[in-house]
Amino acid sequence: MKPYRYKDKIIVNPLMRGGIVPAEVTKRLFEEGWAEVGYNVCFDCIEGRSGLITKPNIKSHLAEVARFFGGDVAEHTFGCRGAQFTVMNTIRERVREEKTSEFVIADPNSHYSTNIAAEMVGLKVVEPPHSGYPEYKVSAQSFQEKIDEVRKEHGEPALIAVTHADPYYGNIAPVEEIGRIASENDIPYMVNAAYTGGVLPINMKEMKADFLTLSAHKSMASIGPLGYLVTNFHWAKKAFVTSREKPDWSGRAFGKKIPNIFGCSVGGLPLISSMMTLPMVKERVKHWDEELKKTERFIDGMEEIGDTMLLGERPHRHHLLHFETPDLWEISKTHRRKGFFLAEDLAECGIVGVHKGLSKHIKLSVYGLGDDEIKQVLECFQGIINKYT
Repeated sequence: MKPYRYKDKIIVNPLMRGGIVPAEVTKRLFEEGWAEVGYNVCFDCIEGRSGLITKPNIKSHLAEVARFFGGDVAEHTFGCRGAQFTVMNTIRERVREEKTSEFVIADPNSHYSTNIAAEMVGLKVVEPPHSGYPEYKVSAQSFQEKIDEVRKEHGEPALIAVTHADPYYGNIAPVEEIGRIASENDIPYMVNAAYTGGVLPINMKEMKADFLTLSAHKSMASIGPLGYLVTNFHWAKKAFVTSREKPDWSGRAFGKKIPNIFGCSVGGLPLISSMMTLPMVKERVKHWDEELKKTERFIDGMEEIGDTMLLGERPHRHHLLHFETPDLWEISKTHRRKGFFLAEDLAECGIVGVHKGLSKHIKLSVYGLGDDEIKQVLECFQGIINKYT
């Protein structure tokens, strides 16, 4: 197999910037032998579930994750989508027990995994509208209006699901306001913080959230796939209920396993890497204001290049940036490589992560990059424009 081809490149993919594993952690993972076997945490497992292991102290780590995000209980999952599945399956039980409607009210900029998780368990997603071009913002009032609509037509909504920072424009949703609406209407509330948990300060109690879903490999500087579900004591009893079934012939019991996280979740390099990086993650969120200022300067620099324009809310409050780039689009129309020219020319500058084939719209992030690296990115874009026009 060929060596990793993107080593030592400047990565600008928004899905990746918050998940860059520190070099010292990568070194430790191999020097300490964690890469020698797949199930590397299971040697001293007594209880039969990775979340209960104390050597290494995964149990303590999960408690620390819960505290860090303002929750009571946390479990690690197969990515953020695994956490969302747990929530949706828990809510399906609420629908059955409380005879609510099967409708989940989700923001129209939600990640596809939110909708897939709902679909997997038979729930239906409805959406309030966003503001449209060029900001695509969602409002708290639109959620109240959608609640009233669902309640009138179908009965009590099953769940409100909101994406803290959406994956398309990097807009920060009004999660606190929506949380108050959810609380006043007594509807369970999930915040998907896949793009925020670990890069900016979060307290789910301030959001009035019942569930917080997280992506360690997107925003917590960890190897993937790894996610977390953080919740309160009330919903933990339902979301993390252990197995009760027994096969009829053998009568075997699996009493420590949690069906909603597929019995026992990720136990290997992803989890160990997250345990190693959590102290750094807890420190870096304190410097979010500095990252935002850096992002604002980058936006200004990009918008000085041709007709480039940022889409999404202003002022921008997240590191994911979606630019409309008509000049690059015009170049692609006559270039022999079509839209692929952009990613290829950027790679020649040592910059990777822009979606290959796209030139009309591009998504970028400079989160965690130094000033010299950001300057290199800007100069490369300017150079590409100059080269073809």
